[in-house]
Amino acid sequence: MKRLLIFFCFIHAFIAANAQWEWHNPQKNNTKKEWYIHNQGWNEDGGNYRRLPLRAKGIVRNKIWDLAGESAGLMLRFRTNATEIKVRYQVTGGYSMPHMPSTGVSGVDLYRKTSGEEPEFCFGNYSFADTIRYAYHIDKQAPTEDEFMLYLPLYNGVKWMEIGVQTGQKFRFIPVEPQKPIILYGTSIAQGACVSRPGMAWGNILSRSLEMPLINLGFSGNGKLEKEVIDFINEQEASAIIFDCMANLNKCNAKEVNELVQKAVNQVRNHHNTPPIILVEHAGYSNAKTNDSYYTMYTEPNTGQRMAYEELKKKGVKNLYYLSHQELDYHPDSWVDFVHPSDWGMIQQAKAVEKKLKKSWKRVQK
Repeated sequence: MKRLLIFFCFIHAFIAANAQWEWHNPQKNNTKKEWYIHNQGWNEDGGNYRRLPLRAKGIVRNKIWDLAGESAGLMLRFRTNATEIKVRYQVTGGYSMPHMPSTGVSGVDLYRKTSGEEPEFCFGNYSFADTIRYAYHIDKQAPTEDEFMLYLPLYNGVKWMEIGVQTGQKFRFIPVEPQKPIILYGTSIAQGACVSRPGMAWGNILSRSLEMPLINLGFSGNGKLEKEVIDFINEQEASAIIFDCMANLNKCNAKEVNELVQKAVNQVRNHHNTPPIILVEHAGYSNAKTNDSYYTMYTEPNTGQRMAYEELKKKGVKNLYYLSHQELDYHPDSWVDFVHPSDWGMIQQAKAVEKKLKKSWKRVQK
């Protein structure tokens, strides 16, 4: 009996090892009429994994241009009846950072979407080499096609990517549908530092919960309410715009922040009257209660942004909303270091923003 069991295990392993695979590349399927890279605001360049169009080079600062090459927030969606799914790809930079693991910086995240339920996280075995590889086994309740969402790396650029299923299995990418996106303009926290995996970035959590596209314009260390970036934001027809830049304005005084915020809001309102604009305060620092300088570093910009909000409201700016430090309500253990949230902190942030968004949309509808 034991020999028979060993024999069948060997046969199964042999068949699996020698199975033929078909590989699917979304870039090769992209057209201007139909493209497959979701949460990407611009598709005019024929299909890439950048967060700003190629014409942004030389307009935005070089650092922002470089960061825009990191695929934070981008996602692929596909349908398949396969029980074995593989992903392989190459990235442009290093795999990890001292405070963020390879799975967060350079990894991918797969979710199965089921009707009427929260998307289901699929764990995959992975290896990080010249080509990064993930392998997923999916148990199925019925031999039907399932829909999947694959989140791309947060802090790395993607050179190329392919998704593989065994020969004979059905597979098709789901094209992007016209839907007004949420636009998130922010800092490293918006980009996704320092989660364990891409699906836990708060923008991705929010997008998944609301079942809406979200364009992630989080630029690590460089979310500074710059006119050139907002010019590109104004090219989009957004359902809401979130400014979450206070963590990168911590060296500005309240007056300077007040002026920056008012200019940014007015720049949007000069082009778009309706979409809610949400101003998010700095969530603070994990050591703010033990280090007075860090306390000032987040309360000063928050004071300036609050002043701007109140002055803009007095001037009659409509559909403007404010999310305070108190509403974010980070726990002392919500951070990985002194400023970047953990997975838990990201969940808190996403829930607070979602609550404010829903409130703003209700008021717009009235």
